[in-house]
Amino acid sequence: MALSAMKVSSVVSERDDQLYAMGVCEAMGLTPREAAIVILAKDSDFARPRDTEVCIKKWAREGSLNPTEPAVASALSRLGYSEI
Repeated sequence: MALSAMKVSSVVSERDDQLYAMGVCEAMGLTPREAAIVILAKDSDFARPRDTEVCIKKWAREGSLNPTEPAVASALSRLGYSEI
């Protein structure tokens, strides 16, 4: 759902490696939104539409992201949002 909110194609987000990554993120205790950002940052195949930036900034304002969590901080940095 979080990948869909960022307008990431469901065809891309349903690949086996993405499903595995979601399981790993869940095991790490990340929220679905945090997991989506980690997955988006690791996969260069994803197109990053404007909606991605809007969602990331909105989720940060809402407190849905923990920028001090190392995986999230690293993902945000790779996506160019190190100041969130």
